[in-house]
Amino acid sequence: MALITFVVLFGCWAFIVRAAPRPVESRWIEGIYERKEEDAAALKGPKFVIVGGSGTHFSYSARILSEETGLPFINLGSHAGLGGEYILYRARASLRPGDTVVLALEHQLLADSAPSTVLTHFAITSDPMFLLHVSIAKILPLAFGYSPVQLVRQVSANSVPWNSPLYRAETVDEFGDETVNVPGNKLPYMAQIVKELAPVWVGLPDPGHPPGYLVEFAGWAKEKNINLIQAWPPTTYREAYNSAKYAAYFNRYSDVFAKLGFKPVGIQNDFLIPEEDMLDSMYHADANGAATASRALAVDLCRSIACLKKPSAQFSRETFLRHQH
Repeated sequence: MALITFVVLFGCWAFIVRAAPRPVESRWIEGIYERKEEDAAALKGPKFVIVGGSGTHFSYSARILSEETGLPFINLGSHAGLGGEYILYRARASLRPGDTVVLALEHQLLADSAPSTVLTHFAITSDPMFLLHVSIAKILPLAFGYSPVQLVRQVSANSVPWNSPLYRAETVDEFGDETVNVPGNKLPYMAQIVKELAPVWVGLPDPGHPPGYLVEFAGWAKEKNINLIQAWPPTTYREAYNSAKYAAYFNRYSDVFAKLGFKPVGIQNDFLIPEEDMLDSMYHADANGAATASRALAVDLCRSIACLKKPSAQFSRETFLRHQH
């Protein structure tokens, strides 16, 4: 009886939610996914898929990586608020045997946390089938985490025109890259946000207890003959990252992936971007920062795999440190 009641309530609520205007943020996420997935499907033969949250979306350029390596890349970055479990669940649809995943998860995504409001809003309004792929413990918050009050707020928000050039699905190009994160679109308040950001938290991860969703994805990828590479999320530079404490933390981060069969490339300190090349968050680079990070990743990748051409620029840790200071 309880199950029937739940199904009826969920069905009614899902109908109401689907009939109403979707949250602005959810529309952007679904819009960029649609473009990126269509572009990924258009690529013939084995491809390299960069996967992560919005740090990947804003801070890596599949176009530059393709030009530097001679290999076909697509940027499948979306929104870290969706959580690592959803990001990797969604990535599977764009992967075929022989493909290579270049995974650059934001640091907080290795934590075992409850679904965020970004995910609860997005799942029920844009991808309710995701509920069939999660644990029982997560079904209830995902099914009803988007409250009637929030629905009313989002209906109101949809009535206000979105005038910013940023966070528009139509600005994603055929490589899945963002095209308007140019310095000219940065506003003073964005620079202030970046300036005030604290370093990432060092409490995680534990290589002996990796997130279950990551273990599951690694197993699935191996069964499908999909290659696994661990890259680094481009991150705002902080002096603290040069300390022994953070060196140990970054080693733990990489060990989590290495123990699951990912091939690590580079080090985090080679992907620390100066504040002036960031956009509006810890992980969002502007076009200059994204170009720097992408060329550095191209160099690291071509040291580990067979590229079809030699990257045009050789980046080193010393080069990055000079940029940062």
